[in-house]
Amino acid sequence: MYLIVYFQCPGLTEPAPRWCYFLIAFLIFAYQTLDNLDGKQARRTKSSSPLGELFDHCCDALSVAMFALVMSATVRVGPKWAFVSCIVGFWPFYLAHWEEYHAGILVLGEFNGPTEAQVLFIIVEIITGIFTSDIWTFGSDKISIGQILIILVSFGGLFTIYTNFRNTFKLQNRIPFYKCLIQLTPFCIFNILIIIWASVTPLLEEKPHLFMMTIGIIFSYIQSRYITQRVCHDDCKLFYPILVPLAVVVLNSVFAKGGVNIISESILLWALFALACAQFMIFAYFNTMQLCEHLKIRVFVIPYNPAGATGGEISSSLLSAIEEGSIEHNDDGEFRNDENDKI
Repeated sequence: MYLIVYFQCPGLTEPAPRWCYFLIAFLIFAYQTLDNLDGKQARRTKSSSPLGELFDHCCDALSVAMFALVMSATVRVGPKWAFVSCIVGFWPFYLAHWEEYHAGILVLGEFNGPTEAQVLFIIVEIITGIFTSDIWTFGSDKISIGQILIILVSFGGLFTIYTNFRNTFKLQNRIPFYKCLIQLTPFCIFNILIIIWASVTPLLEEKPHLFMMTIGIIFSYIQSRYITQRVCHDDCKLFYPILVPLAVVVLNSVFAKGGVNIISESILLWALFALACAQFMIFAYFNTMQLCEHLKIRVFVIPYNPAGATGGEISSSLLSAIEEGSIEHNDDGEFRNDENDKI
């Protein structure tokens, strides 16, 4: 769905063909359905693991900036409002896991992203497909219907943020609330830096997709590190090295705003984007490999343990043959080869 917007709405203000909005609505439906089914499927196949939980939420973290861009392009509010949408998406997502770190349970509230918010997005996309995106541009010179929609969603996000803080504050008999707040240090630094950056650089208007996805991937990395610390019951880090190059890029833009051009802002934006992608991919790969080794599981493979098998575990050679499809196991507990001969 993001690629559709990337090619059809490069400036986040262009109208897209009607079929785009209907297709985006279907893709959001597919996303939210599969996102809510994966846990049920894991329990059904007895393949639940901390790695699965981590995988789920890290993929969700990657989608936050994409959803902000897609919805902003749909209602045609432009880059600045898209940035606001992104911030509104970052905070409830991060604080939900912050609360879970201390409470031990993920409470999404009455209005949340995986269900109600995405149903709202689907409705918006269908309406846009029927009446075209021009419907969201109506209004006065100061504010449009699309901008009003962003404001209403923002109020919903603020209420969710308040709920996260309230619920975590109630836990202070178990852990001092100030210690909970200290854990927000890297996330607050990140938000301060990107707000300063967006306020001083023309890149948000000139390269909205690249700018937003860069901060979106950095957010995904910080969020994923925090989720990993919660899943592994590890101490929280108060600083991440990726914030250093982000601060350098922001400082360069501040100097450029003052008339001192040190390095091209565009070059640094591309460099930061590449660095953020590399950082996230390295983290994802090694994190996955380490968890697989510790949990004695294989990524993207459901454990195979047929009810008819005897002697406990299946040999590695037989397991490989089953996975390759050269040997099948039927409901009677029999193993048969390609010629349907029982083995």
